[in-house]
Amino acid sequence: MVTTWTFSSLLLLSSTISPAWAEEPYKIGSGDVLQITVYGDAGLSGTFPVSVGGTIGYPILGNIQVADHSISEISSTISQALLQHIPGLSVSVAVKEYAPVFVIGDVQKPGKYEYRPGMIALELFALSGGLKQATDKLDVAGTQLVAARQDYSDTSLQLFAQDVKRARLEAELNNKTFEYVLAKDTGTDDLPARQGVIESERKLFELRLAALASQEKALKAQRQNYSEEIQTLEESTKLRNEEISLLEQNVGASEKLVAQGLTAQSTLRDTQRQLSAMRRDALEFGSFLARAKQNENAIEQSLQALYDQRSNDAAKELRDIELDIMRLRKRLTFIVQTMAEIGASAQRANTREETVKLVFTVVRDVNGEYHETELSEHDQIKAGDILRAQLTLPKEVTAKVN
Repeated sequence: MVTTWTFSSLLLLSSTISPAWAEEPYKIGSGDVLQITVYGDAGLSGTFPVSVGGTIGYPILGNIQVADHSISEISSTISQALLQHIPGLSVSVAVKEYAPVFVIGDVQKPGKYEYRPGMIALELFALSGGLKQATDKLDVAGTQLVAARQDYSDTSLQLFAQDVKRARLEAELNNKTFEYVLAKDTGTDDLPARQGVIESERKLFELRLAALASQEKALKAQRQNYSEEIQTLEESTKLRNEEISLLEQNVGASEKLVAQGLTAQSTLRDTQRQLSAMRRDALEFGSFLARAKQNENAIEQSLQALYDQRSNDAAKELRDIELDIMRLRKRLTFIVQTMAEIGASAQRANTREETVKLVFTVVRDVNGEYHETELSEHDQIKAGDILRAQLTLPKEVTAKVN
């Protein structure tokens, strides 16, 4: 009799999984999308899909071969090439999107799935829902598995939310328009939730931008008022200087007339008092002018501080976001390990003799040609792979049937 495998008994065959990406850096492949950031020249930053031929089209440098190279190797290549054209640039390269992987065969949910570095065949099999045959045994492991899958889905959504927030902060930091495009392979189950996350970050971006524009407008209006006041004071000072010059001439003329006995001493003193009063007024206007210029400079400093504060806040939040993203990725790994332990526990509980074998094969692009090869449940999956999961009867059972 052929025993029907339960979904939980086929999840994973060991209770621990060591992430493969901790041992070997991920190699870029066709279908991946790179995020390249050039500090010092925002015009050279952007997203670049990897073509079928394994290249990206990059400004200034043209087509660059990136397939089968690590992130650090690509970053070094671009940095060295750009330094020959523009000195003083710093380049950061990251994988924005991995080429999706596919599952076919005896699974509940065949189709396209998001790739994660270090993914193994049995992990992708678990994400596809396991075997499509009806199970004949319900146990606690099945309930635990449902909870673990829900936890995996929730954590994935949190990771997505942090990535959208990072995109919004980068737009604020670089004074660019906020844009975020969902991946084409986004599942329909959580599509509304992900669209809601994007819309919430868009509204927050617009509110913060509007607040910045309002503060900027108010400061510029104050600056304009001070500029007009400065202009008025400068014109008034010019007129007073002309009046002082005329009074000085009158004082000089009166002094000559007094010396010749042609006018009274009192007339000279009146003219001198007028000159002294005019000079005091000129000094007072000079202090008003200096204060207005000082206020104008203070407004300029406030405007610059407004821009700097926005950039500093965005940079600080980006640093925190990177830490959160790292933490969530580690949590996803832990959830997968938990699913593996559930599967191993369910398998140990099943005392029936196994009469079927689950065989994994992978269809993989090798030098432009697709080849299908068998692999074990713990073998690593590569981005763009097509995994086939199929139940087969042992040779002795097949012989008895025939």
